[in-house]
Amino acid sequence: MRSGQPELATRGLYPNDQREALSPSASFEIHQRARIRLPSSLCKPSLRTYFDWEDSWNDDYAKRPALLDLFAGGGGAAMGYYLAGFRVVGVDLKPQKHYPFEFHLADALTYPLEGYDAYHASPPCQGESNMTPVRYRSRTPTATMIQAIRVRLIETGKPFIIENVTGARKHLVTPVKLCGSQFGLPIFYHRYFECHGFYCLSRSCHHNYKPIVASGGPNANGWGKPRPHASVATRREALRNDWMTGEELNESIPWQYAEFIGKYLMEAVKRGKA
Repeated sequence: MRSGQPELATRGLYPNDQREALSPSASFEIHQRARIRLPSSLCKPSLRTYFDWEDSWNDDYAKRPALLDLFAGGGGAAMGYYLAGFRVVGVDLKPQKHYPFEFHLADALTYPLEGYDAYHASPPCQGESNMTPVRYRSRTPTATMIQAIRVRLIETGKPFIIENVTGARKHLVTPVKLCGSQFGLPIFYHRYFECHGFYCLSRSCHHNYKPIVASGGPNANGWGKPRPHASVATRREALRNDWMTGEELNESIPWQYAEFIGKYLMEAVKRGKA
């Protein structure tokens, strides 16, 4: 599935050495938010404690470009794409009562893809994660799922992102690496994003401080082993995400990552409609 450099360039993809030599536009900086506000049409009883609501935003939200969030989980990626300007629809095989947006209980590998402007997919990563005991990793065919969802998404002709953990980066095409240290978060947490139809300017990690939460174990950067598993309250504070349970946080990406990369994705959607 890997492409040569000329083909990558035509699809707006660039190798890491070129991408990391650049710095993102200042307009894409992540600004800290004490509390997130959502349209009141998304108000669910299980979420009212965690968000502020705005009635006047309902019509504007309905007119936004639509993003389909496959393998949605608790909504970490979804929240970032919402903040980047998308109307988000989630799909997952498991019920997600804390998912903040429209949600469908279904198989992401068979769910209809028509009618959306962009896509995000986070296939289950337990088969590749360093946090999964070795004896269980072969039970989750992450590579097979990544390949299957990539084929489906390419057929849409729309821009999309496939995200996964460090162990699965070998299955992704020229992925962008994001880390909490790039956004001023007190976490070292690497996730990789394969971008189709656009490119994203990546940042360098800043592992020059002691994190509250670290995951992924030792790697080529030499930043060492994870610290003992932090409490749910500590992880919520570190991720600025207080609407998820501990299990949901374990399987989620920080919304700051998706907000950052989602603004590049939004530009691709706008170019496609121009």
